[in-house]
Amino acid sequence: MKKKTSFGTLEVLLERDNRIVSEFLTFEREGRGHVHNEWEICYVIEGDGIIVSGEDEIAVRKGDVCKIPPKTNHWMIPNDKLEILIVYSKSSLE
Repeated sequence: MKKKTSFGTLEVLLERDNRIVSEFLTFEREGRGHVHNEWEICYVIEGDGIIVSGEDEIAVRKGDVCKIPPKTNHWMIPNDKLEILIVYSKSSLE
């Protein structure tokens, strides 16, 4: 089920062992900085914008993939609207 957030909407797609594995996020406004203990693999489904990861600002658009390392402060800034599929992983999937 989609729920409204400070940046747009968030929908949990998959949970395993009481842990979120995958989410679908729609950014209509800039997100807030936060960290995770796992890798965050972001696939841009629609739109474009900036993913801030640590000190890096990564320009992304539809079709791009961005990997955010564990324990790295990050947030998303849409240009207009940014839809991202996120998978959380203990490894970087390289």
